[in-house]
Amino acid sequence: MSLLFFSIQNAFRKKAVVVLAILGVAFGIALMTFLLSLVAGMENRAERTLGDLSNRIMISGRDALFGGLFLGMGTTSIPSSYMETIKNKPHVEKVYAQVSAIMRPFNMEYDMPFYGYGAQDISTVSNIPHNKIIQGTAPEDDQEIIIGASLQKYMKFINSPYEIGNVYRFIVPEKGQAKVLELKVVGVYQTGNEVLDSAFSGSEHLARDIGKIPAGKVSSINVTVDEIDNLESVAQSIRNDLSGKKPEVQVVLPNEVLNPVKDVLDIFGRFLIAVSVVSVVVGALFIMVVMLLSVINRMREFGILKALGWTPANIIFLVMVESLVMSMLGAALGVALGYAGLVLARDLIALDFARLTWRTASYVCLAGILIGVAGGIYPAWRAKSAAPARILRGA
Repeated sequence: MSLLFFSIQNAFRKKAVVVLAILGVAFGIALMTFLLSLVAGMENRAERTLGDLSNRIMISGRDALFGGLFLGMGTTSIPSSYMETIKNKPHVEKVYAQVSAIMRPFNMEYDMPFYGYGAQDISTVSNIPHNKIIQGTAPEDDQEIIIGASLQKYMKFINSPYEIGNVYRFIVPEKGQAKVLELKVVGVYQTGNEVLDSAFSGSEHLARDIGKIPAGKVSSINVTVDEIDNLESVAQSIRNDLSGKKPEVQVVLPNEVLNPVKDVLDIFGRFLIAVSVVSVVVGALFIMVVMLLSVINRMREFGILKALGWTPANIIFLVMVESLVMSMLGAALGVALGYAGLVLARDLIALDFARLTWRTASYVCLAGILIGVAGGIYPAWRAKSAAPARILRGA
């Protein structure tokens, strides 16, 4: 135990070496913390969105992009009467319509999706925006809207914050001239579905007015199935029943549309993990170089210790403990810097989905230990080879 305390104290004897080693590890660990938190955040967002859509089927016009998933609309709306064909099918739990439109915030160049729901849908469907309010209240009339949490954060990032209680102007594209609407934001919602959370929402009547969708027509029909295993059979049954009807529709499983997106995110996540591993290797090399220089300068010291009775194992233990102490301090500083980077990123680049989890923290701590071990092995081996007789003769 006395050897352990001596080794820890000895690690701080040369302050310049300690500072260099700690900073070298800290920057690598900070990068690792930031990137792994980013990967964890992306995985969490993807899983939440896929989980929300896992037992859903979407029916939309044939020309709707991505099966109508991202805007829920094409240039062709579909008859709401299709819902009656679907409601009584086996394994179907809920069927509800979505009326979607596009509107543009005043003095901006970006079009935003707008989702409208009827009173019956609001009272029976739990996962639609109106039932997932996290701030404020749900819209009560056609002059009130709510904004998704993800869209609100993005708008704040581009210096166009949408605050509860304020009235904002929107441009609605029309033939000949644009129409301007003044709408009051009364709430913020968060469903966990990034598609919905990146939009505005309001009454079905307002969505119809904006999108020029007549009564009896809807942008898309959402079907909730009791079990995931029944998705394919229900979807195929719906396709068979709606085949040949005009206008033509597409019956899409949202998971099939989003899985390729998730695959791309997985590849990007693996790339970030690879960069994290490289940062760990660089940290280990930095520790090794610093410790090796320290060992070379202290060969006389090690020779004297051997002459006083220290064994090669004692020398190796001394160097390894010094290396581990510096790497763990560097890892602690790196985690703090990485977390500070996450906080700064949320403010500067709207990166709000990065998550520093206990799992990430444990990986980082393990990386700190590995850096200390890997960086200390060769210097420790060099230190134990110190020859007392040769060193004392040189004195």
